[in-house]
Amino acid sequence: MVVAIKCIDMSTRVLLVRHAQTFGNIEGRFCGHSETELTPLGIAQARALGLRLAAEKIDGAVCSDLSRARLTAEAVLESHGDIVPAFDAGLREMYYGEWEAMLGTDVRAQHPELMRSFFLGGIEGAPGGESIAEVRTRTAAALLRAAELHRNGTVLIVSHGNAIMAMLAEVLGLPLERTWAFSIENTSVSRLLVTSKGHVTIQSLNDAAHIHGLAEATIPRPFEFGQESVTTSAVTA
Repeated sequence: MVVAIKCIDMSTRVLLVRHAQTFGNIEGRFCGHSETELTPLGIAQARALGLRLAAEKIDGAVCSDLSRARLTAEAVLESHGDIVPAFDAGLREMYYGEWEAMLGTDVRAQHPELMRSFFLGGIEGAPGGESIAEVRTRTAAALLRAAELHRNGTVLIVSHGNAIMAMLAEVLGLPLERTWAFSIENTSVSRLLVTSKGHVTIQSLNDAAHIHGLAEATIPRPFEFGQESVTTSAVTA
């Protein structure tokens, strides 16, 4: 008699989080690899996220090595024993080259068509900066590394707005021009399942219920380009 044994591919649960609000966010800057501090509201958001995830089982954490991601991760992990976040530069925000740390309004005033083309996928990236394809590949690889590091467990990943959009666009196989098709709020949680073969399932996206009501004036205004609009959340990551 032949007995068939069914192999079950256990998945890693991922809690994918964008960092809390920063001064660069409220100023509307292309923060990129530049450092920017959490605002008082951002600190409150990080604490609210910590309370939201306090009862979650978390086996490990990986975050961008930029301080806004590290501080957000640490706020979550205060209620999770001795877990210390590992740093992965692959989770950094997109590098914006000549636009790095500039105000989005200044870039729009100086190069309106170039900026519009950037958000619609018409150019590879900001002048002198990382290409959209590069950030997609980099962030998706970082996701898979973190999932493999904590296989069959639950891992907290803290990254940045455009980095998360690029990551999700890559794992979903979206065309380049649809990379910025998501909305990712500060401290929002997206829940993923990642198999050992690298297959990704998105269970929920951009859940930020824990910060709603903290401040009503935090919804980003769009940059208008004729009939097109791009929210400042895609700028101030």
